[in-house]
Amino acid sequence: MNLTKGINISSLVFAGFIAGYIMYVVDLALDGWFGLFGTYRIYKNWLVEAGLFPGIEDIAIFLGHQLNSILFGFFFANPKIFYSLPNNSILKGTTFAIVWHILVLLISVLFGPTGAKWLNSLLHMPINAQISLFLLHIVWGVSLSLFYNPEGKK
Repeated sequence: MNLTKGINISSLVFAGFIAGYIMYVVDLALDGWFGLFGTYRIYKNWLVEAGLFPGIEDIAIFLGHQLNSILFGFFFANPKIFYSLPNNSILKGTTFAIVWHILVLLISVLFGPTGAKWLNSLLHMPINAQISLFLLHIVWGVSLSLFYNPEGKK
């Protein structure tokens, strides 16, 4: 089974990096806007509480976020998923992001209560953080859709 068949890897790495960066910058830039965003602080607290990457938490969050954006972008770029989404890039990215967010919540519901600390923490984030995460996933999905160029598409 070839998991990368039909995926333009170089475009995905580029699009995933850019989409992750845009999502991260929006979270930083809009921190506090109508009581929303700033979710990076929640993730930083998780690292501090776990004693991971002492003193370089911000760098670790950024690099981890970028890696996640690229890796999770493989789901978006999978031809079976990519071509089943609407043709319009904005709708394609938004649809993917909404489904992705629902999957994140489902995984959190399944594994959070059974001991997965970070997934359990996602379930107990305040409503403003939940809304922020949903909006940030849409920013990520739309950015991914706008920058990803599938194989054969000029």
